[in-house]
Amino acid sequence: MDSNLKEEFERIKKELSKTKTELELVENKLEYCQNRLLDIRNEKDNLKKEIIKYETIDIEKKLNDFQKLSDEFLKQKHRLEITKELLDDSREEILLLKEIINDFKNLSSFDFIRSNYPNNIDEYFIKYEKYAKYKNKENIKYKK
Repeated sequence: MDSNLKEEFERIKKELSKTKTELELVENKLEYCQNRLLDIRNEKDNLKKEIIKYETIDIEKKLNDFQKLSDEFLKQKHRLEITKELLDDSREEILLLKEIINDFKNLSSFDFIRSNYPNNIDEYFIKYEKYAKYKNKENIKYKK
């Protein structure tokens, strides 16, 4: 029996040694997996930071594009308002000129010879004095 016990002891000893080796292998694998998991977490955090950085850059770019579009819109709106004002001003001037032309048509030869021009011509030169050729009233021969 002593031999049986010795054999049993040797067998258990081998089994224990084998189990220790397997345990060390499993511990090494566990340590590797934990390290790998830690690396993956760090990589994930870095990727999140990069994504946030690029999203911020994208948002800033869109904001700049919006700002440019908004500025361009305001410029166009301003140009439109100026053009409208000029057109309205020109329309008024045309109406006044039509009135003056009609008054000249109705002017008698006697009034024309005496330089007795229509009264609305004064209004025209006062209102539209911004044109350089009309600023010097001495060039215009009409009676006030």
